[in-house]
This record gives sequence, structure tokens and C-alpha cells, in this order.
Amino acid sequence: MKPIIADGSRFLDAQGRHVILHGISMVCKDKSKGYSESWTEFDFQKLQQWGFNFIRLGIIWDGIEPKPGEYDAKYIETVRIQFRMAHRFGIYVMLDMHQDLYSSLFGDGAPAWATLTDGHVYEGTELWSDAYLFNRAVQTAFDHFWSNTPAVDGVGLQDHYISAWHYVVEQLRDEPNLVGYDLMNEPFIGSDVRQMVGAMFSSYGRLAGERMGKVPPSNDELMNMWLDPDSKMQALGFLDSIDDYRDIMQETAPAQIPFERDQLSAFYRKAAARLRQADPERLLFLETNYFSNLGVPSAIEPVQDAAGIRDAQQAFAPHGYDLVTDSDYVHAANGDRVSFIFDSHEITRTRLNMPMLIGEWGAYGESHEAEDASVHVQRNFERLLCSDAYWCYLYPEMDQYSSFHGVCRAYPMETAGTLLSYEFDRVRNAFKMVWDENKIIGAPTRVYVPDMEAMSKSTLSLSPPSSSIHWAPIKGTKAGILTIPPTGAGRRSLAIGQGVSEYSEGSRFCRIFVPCKELL
Repeated sequence: MKPIIADGSRFLDAQGRHVILHGISMVCKDKSKGYSESWTEFDFQKLQQWGFNFIRLGIIWDGIEPKPGEYDAKYIETVRIQFRMAHRFGIYVMLDMHQDLYSSLFGDGAPAWATLTDGHVYEGTELWSDAYLFNRAVQTAFDHFWSNTPAVDGVGLQDHYISAWHYVVEQLRDEPNLVGYDLMNEPFIGSDVRQMVGAMFSSYGRLAGERMGKVPPSNDELMNMWLDPDSKMQALGFLDSIDDYRDIMQETAPAQIPFERDQLSAFYRKAAARLRQADPERLLFLETNYFSNLGVPSAIEPVQDAAGIRDAQQAFAPHGYDLVTDSDYVHAANGDRVSFIFDSHEITRTRLNMPMLIGEWGAYGESHEAEDASVHVQRNFERLLCSDAYWCYLYPEMDQYSSFHGVCRAYPMETAGTLLSYEFDRVRNAFKMVWDENKIIGAPTRVYVPDMEAMSKSTLSLSPPSSSIHWAPIKGTKAGILTIPPTGAGRRSLAIGQGVSEYSEGSRFCRIFVPCKELL
């Protein structure tokens, strides 16, 4: 049985409930560890306590296929162990074929034998991801991948990658909590990025010149500015205007639109055709290229088979990071730019008519200064009713940092019908949601709250009421899950804490107001 399916813009579970997948990425990029962390049940218990019902579990091509055509079964078994632990705690798993800078020689991803650079040498940058923009070895390696250049055995690189995926799917397709397959983490355009960066820098230079009343800086000057973290932050100050930011990002469109529409979408079709031979049912998750994750609507196309029939089970899985990510200024993410990026993703999601899962966001690490940035992203998720996976799991104590406050939040895990809106306010310990209940769904609506102790001092309003509301604590934590049996009553609303009077639905609904502690 498929644990999760796509239905228009929604994810549905086996009972037909509208599911919000909310979780975290877990990826080991360390070759010396065999690309496998020593996570235990204690780690997965923490995920459950934080309210996560989903993990984006990274796998590495270099770990799967260390030699051309030879697969490492032991590595796959370590992945299976993580599936089984997640399943014991009621957590869904999506497999993410992860890469950073394409290769295990530069970051993680492709084996050395699948890394063709035409003699270009990799040199790291202070901000690791800038190597995408400026390093010829990284760019050339991607060029060869998209061209399906033959490896040493005469088989194309892309064909090797897809065959490795097929092997993984054959081995793990029967895991009951497997949601689907993220076909490639952050697919990158390759050498054509130079055209995109040049256009962006030229546009930015004109803007900076106008703002400073000076001759625009050259592209070389701008590149040096970009590569210096402090100078980069000063430069980003000119991009607080969303109109200016949009104009500069749009300069990338002439190169990225044909890449996504033609090369990337063709790759997704090719990979899907092979994976569907092994698993015709699980979801295929489609990512955008690097620059679409910065706010230019993506041009990827839905996966279709050879007959032009659209695959029924696919989802849109972009990432959402501001330009300050991975720097010492991650806490200074610009909220307007972040909302613009998510609005852009929503434009693409609407065009694709798929559910959306933001596959990565955050990367706040151990920051005590990024709480506001984190909560701002939370508000976007609530506004768009999308799913998400935070980047990334560090250790069980990561919840001690204030940046985690936007990550561990109250949300409707499963809704017996169509979720229309929800909102959580940690400061007021308040939560509210509205949904259209489907009378043919017999399973309850379930809401996770991170601090049941605080909410027990508040007031709950449910309209119309259910006779057997149940609020169960999660062992070892202050959190709990509120279970609301279905009544088949159509439009329903729930409010906990201050502001419940705002949720009046008029005389057609009777309402109940009871102290939450009476439900414990």
C-alpha cells in the first residue's frame, strides 16, 4: 500500500486525509563513515517528540556505485536500518539522491570515476557553494553529466546514475514508510552559469552605480566583492527592494529556462521511466536548479511517459534559502526576499498542479539569532499550506537553540478532509485551523503541539464539537497530539489559546469552550 499519494495540490494518506509532511533532512556526506551516521532509536525518538512525521534521507551515488556497474549492498542495508527505525516512530521517509558540487572529489555525490573535468582543477571557495558559480571543474563535471558522456566502461554518466537509482529502488521499494524519490538534490546547470552570473553582475553593477552615483563596478570587482563575506553582506543591502531583486534574478532566465525545460525535464522523464519499472507507485519529487531556488519561477515540466501520459504520482520539491545562507550572517535573512522566493515556488506549483514540499530551508545551525528568520519561514509554510524538510539534523540537542522555534511548531499532521488554513503563535501558545471535513473519511484529524503543558492553561474552541476529543502527551516531552474524531459536518474550525473569538463561524455551528486541561 502506498503510504502517501499526490492528489492535486495535496498529499493524502491511506485513509484519505490531507497530510502536511513536516520534517528534516538527514544526510551523511562523510565518505570515511561510509556515508552513514550512527543514528540510533534515540535520534528518531527525538524527531517524533519534535512533531516530525517525515525525513528526507540522503543517499550518495559514490556510496551506491563505488565502481562502474558495481553496487554496494552493505551500504543499502545501512539505509534500510534507518528506514526501520523511522517506521517504529511513525515517520515517513523520502530518499534523496544527494550531491553538493557534483562530486565526492569536491563535496559529495558522484564517484571519482564519474567526475570528468577536462583537466580543470577544483579549488574551494570561502563560501563552499560559490564554487558552483566560479569553479570550472565543478561546472565541467556537470556538463559531462547532462551530455551523458561515456564513463571509462563506455556507459553514459547519466545512464550510470539512473541505473544506480534503479538498484536502490529495487532494494528498498517494499519499505512500508517509503514515500518516494527525490531524483537529484539541487541539479546545477554547468558551464552556462557563467552567462547567468555575468548577466546578474552587470545588472547589479548598474543598480549599484545608480545608488552610489558612481561608475558601475566591473564584473571582476563584483566577483571579488561576492567572494568576500563582509563585502557580500554590504552588497546585499542594495537588494532589500524586491523590485530590484526580481529584476536581477530575472537576468538568469534566458539560460535557466531552456536548461530546466529541456535538459533537466528530459532527465527527469528518463529517470522516471526506469524507476517506474521497479516501483510504479511511489512519489517522484522534482527539484529546481540553483537559481530557481533564488526566486525565478522554474520551467521544469511534469513527468510524462513515452505516450505523453502524465505520471499521477509526482510532487514539486524546491528549496528556499536567502542569499545569506551558509554564511555567518544566516540570521540576517531578508524576510521580503524569502517570501518572494516562496511566492515564486507557488507560481510554479500552481502551473505544475502538484503538492509542494520545500525540501530544504533554514540551515541555521546553532544560531541563537535566527529565531525571527525561522519563524518568518514558518509563516510562509502556513500561508501556502505546503510541506517541508528543515536542513538539517545535527544532534538530539539541536532544539536548545532559539532558531529551532520556527522548526518545532504546532501543525495539523493529518486532516480528515481539506485543510483550508492554520496558524501557530508560540509566544501566545495559540493555534487555530479551518478545514472542510469529508464525511467519507473515518479517521480523525490529528494536530501536533510542542508545549501541551502551556496550552493546557488555555481555552479550546471546536466548531462544531466532537464528543470524544483526545489529547495525548508524547512520552518524554511536553508535546502532545490532539485527536479530533470526524463528524462529517462540512466546515470545521479549531482554536486554542488567545483570540479564539476570531474563529466564530456564525450561527450554523454550535461551539464548545473548555479548558484544555480537561482534555488531558
